[in-house]
Amino acid sequence: MSESTTRGRALTFALAAAGAILASAFTGCSDEPTAANAPIVALPLTNLAVHDTTIVATGSSTFRQRIATNSSVNLIGRSRNYTAIALIQFSPSYLPARDTALVFSANLTLRFETWFGDSAGQFSFNIYRVSIPWGESTVTWDTVQAPGFYEQYTVRGSYSGGAGKDTQTVTIPLDTAMVRQWLATPTSTTYSNDGIILVPTAGCSIIRGFNEYGYPTTDSTSYFPTVTIIAGSPSGNPVDTASYTIASDTWTGNIDNLATNPQLIYLQSGVNYRSALSFDVSLVPRGAVINSASLLLTGDPATTRVDRFASDSSFTLATALSPSDRTSVDVYAVTSVRQPGTLLTYTIDMTRPVQIWNKQANYGVTLTPNVSYSAVSFELLTFFNEKAPPALRPRLKIKYSIVR
Repeated sequence: MSESTTRGRALTFALAAAGAILASAFTGCSDEPTAANAPIVALPLTNLAVHDTTIVATGSSTFRQRIATNSSVNLIGRSRNYTAIALIQFSPSYLPARDTALVFSANLTLRFETWFGDSAGQFSFNIYRVSIPWGESTVTWDTVQAPGFYEQYTVRGSYSGGAGKDTQTVTIPLDTAMVRQWLATPTSTTYSNDGIILVPTAGCSIIRGFNEYGYPTTDSTSYFPTVTIIAGSPSGNPVDTASYTIASDTWTGNIDNLATNPQLIYLQSGVNYRSALSFDVSLVPRGAVINSASLLLTGDPATTRVDRFASDSSFTLATALSPSDRTSVDVYAVTSVRQPGTLLTYTIDMTRPVQIWNKQANYGVTLTPNVSYSAVSFELLTFFNEKAPPALRPRLKIKYSIVR
């Protein structure tokens, strides 16, 4: 047999063997899948155990945090231990420059809204010249209490009346010498126009609010604070009357020694007072799935005060991010919900805070008065804390899942 014939038979045999192997492989793939690989067999899923637990607050505190109260209504007056002071500055750039003019009269017109306090009491305030520049979005109670902020011993105008109607427009004569300086070109030897401050008198027992410049936005400018000036030349002619409304205005308030009951936490608008709550959630294992968490707070009707300037008694809650700085909070805040059929029982979703605590440090939560109304009212909400009788204490209900 030749060498070429031998090589040809060997190649034929190799090809036949390879074909047999491929045929066997394809035959194996056509078989039914085994039980282990069948798609209808249940996967070995991990079982989860769901737990419900309720814990009580372990600590609380109330602290004061001054805020700028620039909003749609400016409060002024006194009621109980509350004090409200208002500021107005008519824009110097919109007042005419009349260095030689005499001011024959000047009147401030304010449109007051509803009131609260002693209905039979007195509503009275004095007006003083402000000596230091200020900003309506930054001024606080501490600002106006600074030495030299305003002239405390020279009254530039005053008003006295009663509670009045829910809406009432009043006109107050202003010191003409002060207003004349508003029209003069400021120099190093003259007063600049830093506005006026309205301070309640010692006998005032009512707080009222007046519309600020720009509010209401859909109504007449007659609602805005207005200064009407009658001025003329030293000879008396010509004499003209002009009114100006463009102004910066705001108010700031205070109450001292508010948190006097050790069994309560306090949320005070207009000043502001805020509160902190702490919970020990170490019983929830690290890595657990936090399905839901809800806080129940019970209010104290004996000390809660809802005035006529706030139409919604709610507050917000956010996770504290610092053990010492209570102003450092999570950007995601939640709003409380009052339980139907109750006056002062609230529920607050705390799922996010508990989720954070399960992975990071636990610094508690911070409760803040309603953002929309904290700048226009002295509303006070009080809630029982961990030192109150057991049935009244803050309770946190958590539902979580762990691997069985």
